[in-house]
Amino acid sequence: MVRLITGINPRTPCRQLFKKLNILTIVSLYILEVISYLRRHHQFVELNSNVHTYDTQKKMDIHIHSYKTDLYKGSIVNMGSKLYKKLPDYIKVIESYKTFRKELKSFLLRHTFYSLEEFVAL
Repeated sequence: MVRLITGINPRTPCRQLFKKLNILTIVSLYILEVISYLRRHHQFVELNSNVHTYDTQKKMDIHIHSYKTDLYKGSIVNMGSKLYKKLPDYIKVIESYKTFRKELKSFLLRHTFYSLEEFVAL
């Protein structure tokens, strides 16, 4: 669709077009919405700093509980926790929800992810 809108060759790569047009990929939209949901509904999650008192680098990450059911593995809390863990620290420490979402979207626009594996590999 992006190629059609811009009128370029069907075989031309789109990564730069997404950046140029400020459009998020489907994967980036998923990441944005899942992480934003967790951030907005933070009462359902626990930060590492609430679980233990150690001053670690990952104290602002969401604490991931270990469950073995497939239902939990595919849940928004579990997936969102894993995605949130991969965010840069400068985004995690933002307190305002609106500013957090704006910075997260900006970060996703700069990177143009085509798969969750690309995001997790950061």
